[in-house]
Amino acid sequence: MPSPYQNGEKAIKKSIRSHQMIVFFVLTFLISWFPWYMGIAVEMLIIGPSVAAFIVVFFLDGKTGLAELFRPFLRWRASAYLWLIALFGTAVLFLIGVGIYGMFGGELPPFTIIKSEYSLLPIFIFLVLLLPFTGPVGEVFGWRGFAQPRLQASHGPLAASLVIGVLWGIWHLPDLMEPTSVLGSLKSQIGLGFVVLYTFSNIASSVYITWLYNKTKKSALIAAVGWHAATDFWAILLISDGSLRAAQQGVMPMVGAALYLTVLAVLIAGAVILVFATKGRLGLTESA
Repeated sequence: MPSPYQNGEKAIKKSIRSHQMIVFFVLTFLISWFPWYMGIAVEMLIIGPSVAAFIVVFFLDGKTGLAELFRPFLRWRASAYLWLIALFGTAVLFLIGVGIYGMFGGELPPFTIIKSEYSLLPIFIFLVLLLPFTGPVGEVFGWRGFAQPRLQASHGPLAASLVIGVLWGIWHLPDLMEPTSVLGSLKSQIGLGFVVLYTFSNIASSVYITWLYNKTKKSALIAAVGWHAATDFWAILLISDGSLRAAQQGVMPMVGAALYLTVLAVLIAGAVILVFATKGRLGLTESA
């Protein structure tokens, strides 16, 4: 006969399983924001979503659940064109934005790394290859390993993209409060409205990632880690004043507000076109 403890544990698990998305999102913000607010373990801001996912999955399904959570990040087989989109898609979108900005008289970025620091480019590429082990991977086990398949299964790919995009944007608020960061610099240039604009950029990115996720048969490696790391890489290279020599002195790359708004408009327009072109399915087939 089950003990009262076992009955209580089953009741708790049943309740958490029924509300696992809410539990995950609450844990994500608590784990990420509380240490940041207290000024301790600020690294938790980077890995909060993934830690939250690990906790919920392990509590509900143990080691089997963790193995299932990791599986999408081991899927690397996909058509070459999907890999190219994941790694170079944002570069194309950024260059379109830069081109439009220049056509209307805007001052183009200096392209410092490409023009005068190309000898250091291998070092930059090496550093970017490590980025998935700090920023992207710290997030995507939560957003894409845990939240994406569950929200998509219950509400569809478009709704999943919108929910994750909005919460992903809000989750970045501590970065917006840091004046020495790129996001903090843009907020100081644009004002509080930047919070909304940045959330829209996350929604757009979420749409692209969802499409890639479904087209690659749910490869979080290609869709989330690849797209995210490539976005960070090309943003520094193509739309910021980034310099490796300046970075060695602790100077963060910055993006002009007008250029950012132009590139953002291109990103959003592309995401809207993708939604309409796929009729909101974003690569999800009927059999998936």
